[in-house]
Amino acid sequence: MPDHRYADVAIPNIPRDTLTYAVPEDEQECITTGVRVVVPLGRRSVMGFVVRLHDDSPEYSLKFVQRVVDSDAILIPNVMQLCSWISQYYCCTLGDAIKAALPKGMGIDSTRHVSLCTDDDLLIDRVVGRSKIRAKLVDALRTGEVMSEEQLRTRIGTKQIATHLRELTIAGIVTIETTIEPPAARPMKALAVRLSQAWTNENRIIELLDILEKRAPKQVNILTLLWKATSTGKPSMRMAELVKAAHATSAQVRSLEHKGIVEVIEEEVNREFLTRFEEKAKNIILTNDQREVLEEILPTVDASAFEPMLLHGVTASGKTQVYIEAIRHALQHGKTALVLVPEISLTPQLTTRFRRAFASKVAVMHSRMSMGERYDSWRLTLRGEYSVVVGVRSAVFAPMRNLGIIIVDEEHDGSYKQSDTDPRYNGRDAAVMRGFIERVPVLLGSATPSTESWHNAAIGKYRMLHLKNRIDDARLPAITPVDMAAARRSRILFGCLSKTLLDALRERISRGEKAILLHNRRGFAPHLECRDCGYVDECEHCSISLTFHKAHTILRCHYCGYTRAVTVICPQCGGTDLDRVGIGTQRVEEDLREAIPEARVLRMDADSTRRKGSHDMMLTAFGEGEYDILLGTQMVSKGLDFESVTLVGIISAEQSLLLPDFRAAERTVQLLLQVAGRSGRGKALGEVLIQSMQPEHPVFDFVYRHDYEGFLERELQSRRTLSYPPFTRLVCLTFSGENEKAVAAAASSYHDFLRVHSSFFIMHAPQPALISRINRRYRYQLLLRVNKGRDGDASRLRAILQTVQEQYLRKSRSPSVSIAIDVDAQSMM
Repeated sequence: MPDHRYADVAIPNIPRDTLTYAVPEDEQECITTGVRVVVPLGRRSVMGFVVRLHDDSPEYSLKFVQRVVDSDAILIPNVMQLCSWISQYYCCTLGDAIKAALPKGMGIDSTRHVSLCTDDDLLIDRVVGRSKIRAKLVDALRTGEVMSEEQLRTRIGTKQIATHLRELTIAGIVTIETTIEPPAARPMKALAVRLSQAWTNENRIIELLDILEKRAPKQVNILTLLWKATSTGKPSMRMAELVKAAHATSAQVRSLEHKGIVEVIEEEVNREFLTRFEEKAKNIILTNDQREVLEEILPTVDASAFEPMLLHGVTASGKTQVYIEAIRHALQHGKTALVLVPEISLTPQLTTRFRRAFASKVAVMHSRMSMGERYDSWRLTLRGEYSVVVGVRSAVFAPMRNLGIIIVDEEHDGSYKQSDTDPRYNGRDAAVMRGFIERVPVLLGSATPSTESWHNAAIGKYRMLHLKNRIDDARLPAITPVDMAAARRSRILFGCLSKTLLDALRERISRGEKAILLHNRRGFAPHLECRDCGYVDECEHCSISLTFHKAHTILRCHYCGYTRAVTVICPQCGGTDLDRVGIGTQRVEEDLREAIPEARVLRMDADSTRRKGSHDMMLTAFGEGEYDILLGTQMVSKGLDFESVTLVGIISAEQSLLLPDFRAAERTVQLLLQVAGRSGRGKALGEVLIQSMQPEHPVFDFVYRHDYEGFLERELQSRRTLSYPPFTRLVCLTFSGENEKAVAAAASSYHDFLRVHSSFFIMHAPQPALISRINRRYRYQLLLRVNKGRDGDASRLRAILQTVQEQYLRKSRSPSVSIAIDVDAQSMM
């Protein structure tokens, strides 16, 4: 082994991909690629990930790795390769990409503690001089208290203390020590009890039980339970479980320990996420369509070859069962499987069905789990104890070995795109890339595929598979428009509900059937408006109106969470005629209860599902018949399978169609057809009523006819003409900061640097974002459209953006303005 080794370390939240550190001689055996290390960075100690070890000695002196966190690599090679691709394609740093691959709580924090180390007043006076900040720092430390830098900033009321602390340290007035905090996510341990080896002999334990039976009956209970557990292959029992079952105390267990009869040990506890959703098992018989599709999928699993496949199956065509059979085939051949779903509202039913099929082999990963549950799912997957992982976007990084198949359910869903923090990756596209890296098939499933995936199938990049019929010969529901403008003129509305929809709801309730209502806006009313002067209450931190929530009589911003008491008097004109404009799910619920008092209504939206497990309990209650109507936002539009639902109602169909986004039509049709597919999944024919002020809109015609393919053909033709995705790669650069002039200047400067390369892409001048201010930060956007035919792998785009970024940082950078680069942007909001 060479005398010196060097480690390239990826560190989150810095502008460089890697920094190089020297490896201490006594740590050379411990450091491998894929482990976490603590390294010095400026005045701090930070966590990083070793991505490369080498012997190439740099020409400059290096700092040493301070500490190795892991005994074994926590990043398997294929996940590391996926992170490398994400950092390049989505223009983020490797450290940020790797950080996203790990569950929350695995970061390591360091805290700098400051203390006064001299009482030499002459020295202090000379160094402090006329600096008020240094004087305050010394005064705060004269008590002898050791304080963190953050505590000092709070105590003296200023953030700018770094330079002053450095001068005080150089002069020997203060001492700064760094404390490294352990990761918040770590294995949980609990006490367990087992029989000592000498007492695992059946004759000996029976003899002992006879002796203890009269004088120590509680100890007899303890030993009997432990012997039964040992006999069934369970070597130990948790202390809490044992004393409860034996009606004993821990002191009685300790007494047996002192006698050498039992041993008390520490065992790791698996904090497993358990769904509370329940449904009856069904007897599944595969349809001919399902068998034909599986005949195309299974050979690709056997071949261990990369092949992306788009499974276009109408709602209720049995896509989930196809997934299960494909996974079962993979497991039978000693392989593992990864399943992605777009959001947690889809996991209760899906998780229940996968666990019914594969028992304890299934791990779940999503954001509603506790930090400990997510960490345990991840680490036990790394250990190889789970063969199937079902999770949301971030589960694409699951540390699975020997993958046999990757499945992306509802592949069209926008929730797969990470859009608020780096890396701004698309989980669906990352899953396809992981399939390429792992050399395994990737199955993308949807009743309403995205234009991108449909186009990829059309040009032969993906293989197209079809499930054209519903299972059990169920028919697609009849879809009927309800003209709300005509209903309003005829005065046959009850609040936001038409007479047609109310009559249909009453009919279903009388027959013991169920209904689902969709309204994709939570709260009671989108805003309050003064009828006298037109004043609308807006968020203090965002350029958006506050939503009225009647249940708590508050106004709330759905972007930053700001709340305010409801305005009684208009602050602009002093008027008292304040009108609730628009409709939210709370308003729909109130109208329903007034119009149909006998209806049992369950509202499911972001406000009613805040508590952990609430999704599961609500869906279980609805499935077991405790409610007649399930009302909700888009979380009720997909993934739900209830045979008793025969009616679906859409309260305001054109709501999403009116958004200023070129994807508005696609998302509207997908949403309407997805929620329509919840109806008529059993023997009874389903019905869908679509309330709209514009029922003749040409987009709705495709929905009425269930003609999604026809819609895609028209949409793709329009996108090609306008040079929009999927024919171009859309890149959105967002500039944000608290000073609007600085933000506008930064966007303009960046635009000037990009002009040199303007022949490569279609570029728009920077403009204020549609929501120009969020959480006190002004936002400007700069849009680029790159022809994919000229830059298939985005390598040229990466090179241009990297060059422009370096020019901007060197010449025009404003420290108060941050820049976010969103490749394949899904939203312009």
